[in-house]
Amino acid sequence: MSFVFVSGRPSLDYAGTLKWRRRDQGEEQLHSPADLASWASLASLGDLTDGPVDFAAAISAREAIYRVIRSRLDGAAPAVTDVGLINALARGPRLTPTLLADGHLTRTGTTEELLATLAADLLDLLSSDEINRVKGCANNDCTRLYVDASRLGNRQWCGMAECGNRAKVSAFRARRRTSAN
Repeated sequence: MSFVFVSGRPSLDYAGTLKWRRRDQGEEQLHSPADLASWASLASLGDLTDGPVDFAAAISAREAIYRVIRSRLDGAAPAVTDVGLINALARGPRLTPTLLADGHLTRTGTTEELLATLAADLLDLLSSDEINRVKGCANNDCTRLYVDASRLGNRQWCGMAECGNRAKVSAFRARRRTSAN
């Protein structure tokens, strides 16, 4: 699985694990608890320990995170059920870094601690000025959300590797067609 971390916040990157939401069928990147563990590790959040995993709860949390941010961008109030779920998750214990004897840091924890960490990140984002820089990708098919940290606040695409490149290639081809006529 090829995960992308271009959103600027772990909670937004997590919401982006379901790509292309506007299409008839989005592209799901999390098919199993192993995928979730891989995502957490690649996101540098930590290594999930073995144990009972409520994978459906992890997907529900992801969808609630996405809907809460989307409602904010759309100027609407989030659904009461999403607010309740995010608040309940954020009250739980979070992934905790541990200092090792060799001076390195590690993080391990459960899926529930990962979800608490992501919910807390979302609440931190919502309570900061950074929320005013959250945007949706300009690609009409893309539903990835990101924090626009560009100096001028004019970032248009979730990332250049996927959507930005597609837009530039499309614009280039359109210019070539126009100049050929």
